[in-house]
Amino acid sequence: MNRPYQDQIVWIIGASSGIGYALARELSARGAILALSARRKDELEKLNDELGERHKVFVLDTADAATTQRTAQAIRAAFGRIDRIIFLAAAYAPMKIDALDIVATKGIVDINLTGAFNVVHAVLPILKTQQPRGQLALCGSVAGYIGLPNGQPYSATKAAIINLAESLHAECKDSIDIKLISPGFVRTALTDKNNFKMPAMIEPEQAATEIADGLLARGFEIHFPKSFTLFLKLLRLLPYRLSQFLTRKLN
Repeated sequence: MNRPYQDQIVWIIGASSGIGYALARELSARGAILALSARRKDELEKLNDELGERHKVFVLDTADAATTQRTAQAIRAAFGRIDRIIFLAAAYAPMKIDALDIVATKGIVDINLTGAFNVVHAVLPILKTQQPRGQLALCGSVAGYIGLPNGQPYSATKAAIINLAESLHAECKDSIDIKLISPGFVRTALTDKNNFKMPAMIEPEQAATEIADGLLARGFEIHFPKSFTLFLKLLRLLPYRLSQFLTRKLN
């Protein structure tokens, strides 16, 4: 049986729940050795107990740049290398623009975007010195494709992640395999906060399979489910007058 993840060191950031939790289980089953990070120590240790002793827990709040730097170095020291880093940490609270909770907004930006920059800053020097080349995957969202009603500030942070991944690919593709992950609606504690019908909803386990397969593929973006993501990609290509007319219908 071909097991391309066998004994690869994979750092999953945001592993304590949702897509990250499901992906940890999927990659462990495919033979990977995992560094499991999130803010919730108890949930990480529960997951680690389930998966087995060859994996390790590294509790981390990526909004703290110094701690993120130390954690990246600690993982490399523990395992000797880091083959893949997958940034899945995310916070979400649905808000309307004219009713933003500015404290909550800062928290979402700190986790979703500042955390991503802190991870990039910490791991680029490590990945650039490794052979064969390593991989860095950032999780955006189809919510970042186009400005939709009731999606801020989450959508803005995900649009920024898309832009960041594109810049990383332009600057680093010769030395690092850069991936962008763009999920649609996945049934997690985050999407449970929504009070509207979410089209093409999938389970975390399906998302994990899509990501695990996509990380091995040659393309830049891993987006799913395609029945939904391709529609939003088309919407993004329309002239503003038409796309804005259509998105106002969603309000």
